Amino acid sequence: MSPILTITSQRTDGNQQMEGNPKRWIALVIVLLPTLLISLNTYMLQVALPLMQHNLNASFAEAQLIVTGFSLGLAVALIISGKLGDIYGRKRLLYVGVSGFTIMAMLGGLTSDPSLLIAIRIVQGLTAALIQPQVLSTMQVSFPPREKAIAFSIYGAIIGFGFAFGLIFGGLIVSWNLFDLGWRMVFLVNVPFGMLVLMLMPIIPESRREKQPIDWSGALLLISGLFFLVYPLSEGQRQGWSLWVWFCLLIGIGVLITFVVFECRTKRRNAFPLVNLDVFRHASFRVGMLAVLVVYLGMFAFFFLLSYYVQYGLHKDVQSTSMVFLPLGVGFFLSSLLSSRFVEKWGIGTLKVGSIGMVICISLLIVSILYDARAMFDYRNLLLLWLYGFSLGMVTTPLANIVLSTVPKEDAGSGSGLFTTCMYLANSLGVALIGIVFSGVLGHVLVEAELSDYVRAFSVSVGACGGLALATFVCLCFLPDPSRKSRMAKAKHTL
Repeated sequence: MSPILTITSQRTDGNQQMEGNPKRWIALVIVLLPTLLISLNTYMLQVALPLMQHNLNASFAEAQLIVTGFSLGLAVALIISGKLGDIYGRKRLLYVGVSGFTIMAMLGGLTSDPSLLIAIRIVQGLTAALIQPQVLSTMQVSFPPREKAIAFSIYGAIIGFGFAFGLIFGGLIVSWNLFDLGWRMVFLVNVPFGMLVLMLMPIIPESRREKQPIDWSGALLLISGLFFLVYPLSEGQRQGWSLWVWFCLLIGIGVLITFVVFECRTKRRNAFPLVNLDVFRHASFRVGMLAVLVVYLGMFAFFFLLSYYVQYGLHKDVQSTSMVFLPLGVGFFLSSLLSSRFVEKWGIGTLKVGSIGMVICISLLIVSILYDARAMFDYRNLLLLWLYGFSLGMVTTPLANIVLSTVPKEDAGSGSGLFTTCMYLANSLGVALIGIVFSGVLGHVLVEAELSDYVRAFSVSVGACGGLALATFVCLCFLPDPSRKSRMAKAKHTL
């Protein structure tokens, strides 16, 4: 495979400069700031969502859409934005994405209409979609293989930090009720942070490739298919699962199948497909993407359920809810930092241990809640949440490096777009599907349900999350171990 840019191309790729420049680590920190911005926004909103729903007189389904709408916007645009970054420059796309994200955060803090807030969140998701693939593809092409694991560990730690700090900070600023703004501050606080990121972005080197046409027909098929798949799942409960919901789901599946066929034909014509589906020939990418889908289906749904159980079932305030998430976020942060060392020693076994750890923690948490419904703040349950977060980091952070390491550098943007699309689509589908289970088992309106109803609904729904963690372990059993291949290559070279 040729380098990203050679001397004969008469272009200087900023990412290649980073690879040979000791300051690439400083540039990496700047590149990761937009990821921290998105992570903080996501988790601050998560902990403030029940209060937001109450103050806006929104339904449970509308509250779900405030969460899933963001993921929907992300999912439908990630792949095409990754391709645009490959063609027009990742730094340029970062500028547009961070600017749009900041503006939407300001508008979200000013609106009082649930439907308008859902629309703002969808647009904010679209702007965030311009950011995420550029971050991952920059990391993928900027570091040699020996440094990628460390870079992805820092990436995971940044997400973990945003998780822990976002939940705590979200709880604090809502409780402080600064300027009598309440939950609105979880949006407005992102405005100065977004402006700071924009001020630091000139430090990031630009990257650019030779222009090539964009497969707009494929892009339209992909966006339409994802929309018809996610939106009906989010709206189905509120619409009573009418016939049109199922019809839209069938349309979404059919359009996505058409997209795959169309992209394969485009590739055979030696044209430029939106997605190079040849990457799925690699077992690491194929099985890894399936593992990504399964683990993220359960992860964000677990956060969603935990927040509602504590605030509605136990009648705790937002600040108290954030303290439940603190050990979870700290555990994720620590394991993300250490994941590269774990994988270096134990290879793919690290991810398997993490997935089994998630299953055990969820099972023990359900037993504990069934025994004492009000013991969520007991040190034993907080320890279980810490272990769950630690196990989660052992799976998700190395998985990103393993999956993306199989993608050729010339397809770094579209490969990163595929990865993040799968991740956020799983988030959206997980909240929608497991939210349906939770609402169905609860059997009452949120404010009318008793604690026993919440215990039953929480146990069944979180049990589904545990089943998804177990399915992740099964997927990982079929995932090739890249560290084993590396050790074999070193041994062969030594001989």
